[in-house]
Amino acid sequence: MIAKTRLTMLAACAILSVATSAVAQEQAWTGEQIKAAWVGKKVFGRSATGGLIDFHMRADGTATVATGNLVDSGTWRAIEAGYCATWKKIRAGEERCFKVVNRNGKVLVLNPDGAIGTEILNVVD
Repeated sequence: MIAKTRLTMLAACAILSVATSAVAQEQAWTGEQIKAAWVGKKVFGRSATGGLIDFHMRADGTATVATGNLVDSGTWRAIEAGYCATWKKIRAGEERCFKVVNRNGKVLVLNPDGAIGTEILNVVD
């Protein structure tokens, strides 16, 4: 009975260790970090559907995005836990907010539901 209890405790500790490790591997960006890393630069990524995307966020709050045959312009703003964007064509002008994280050596833009929207591939000055 004692051996079974110890085995159960060891299994629980192992699960907790793996869960803690997974959380430690994800680091969320603040809005200020996004500004420092991306504003005034061309950001290239791959969408969750596999399409290539590039966007440019400017210090004045305007932005452009291109993916496939679509080119759009709009506005963006930093928030404490990420950024929000409003495009003229995409989502019919409805604002959507995103979280940016480092996860397992990748920079990911997460949709509001937490699903991966874009993997950032390169940032060019």
